[in-house]
Amino acid sequence: MRFRVPGRAVLRFRCTAEHLEARCDGGRDTEENVVAACLYCNGNRHRKKRPKNAASYANFVRSRLKQGRWHPVCLQR
Repeated sequence: MRFRVPGRAVLRFRCTAEHLEARCDGGRDTEENVVAACLYCNGNRHRKKRPKNAASYANFVRSRLKQGRWHPVCLQR
């Protein structure tokens, strides 16, 4: 295994299409509204009671990446 990721964890990191503005909120399947995101991140963003808008979420992602800790420790095991 090149990256030492267990089989079950691989499924969490599977690439999905993330709609920046959710389709249920009127978001469309356009190039400007769809980005790549892992299954874990895609699902967690929309499960929040008050999901962040696209710009706020992008800033959140950048800050976590800068700290070198995007995914929670439980997913890195």
